[in-house]
Amino acid sequence: MKTFTTAAVLAITAVMSFNAMAESKVNKSIILNKSINKGNTTVAIGKDNLASTGSINIKDSKVNKSIILNKSINKGNTTVAIGEKNTASTGSITIE
Repeated sequence: MKTFTTAAVLAITAVMSFNAMAESKVNKSIILNKSINKGNTTVAIGKDNLASTGSINIKDSKVNKSIILNKSINKGNTTVAIGEKNTASTGSITIE
């Protein structure tokens, strides 16, 4: 299990990138998604797939006393999830 104890954790994503924080503790942090996406396509095809563009995905984690900002700009993007249990996200923050 990863633990983030710094005053701020900045997760700045760029076009066609993402951060995944699984089974983590995020305490007293800033999670910032400041991606700019223009004309991108994000597709998840198959079973149990994940496709992300300019997204932050946090799964099975504890997020306490944190600030979450989504300043993503998306223009002309296509986001498609085809199949069973697929996820496709563009310029988003997902916390599960």
